[in-house]
Amino acid sequence: MLSSIMDQKILQAAQQELMKHSWDTFVGDPPPGAKKGSVVPGCPACRKIIYSDNQYLSHLAIDILPGILDRALKATA
Repeated sequence: MLSSIMDQKILQAAQQELMKHSWDTFVGDPPPGAKKGSVVPGCPACRKIIYSDNQYLSHLAIDILPGILDRALKATA
């Protein structure tokens, strides 16, 4: 259980950041000479191509979580 208002604010900020990321589709960058990109699976917020649930979870843990923790630790310092 969260004991302080600061902990609650950190949790809320982390939840908001995580909710920005989803496993969906987006239009990728077109190859050289093409006018349009193709629809690819992945995280539209980061434009990172993701093909499996394991890759999505890794994206959150490796790409997103460190930034959340860094901001949280700086806020408490």
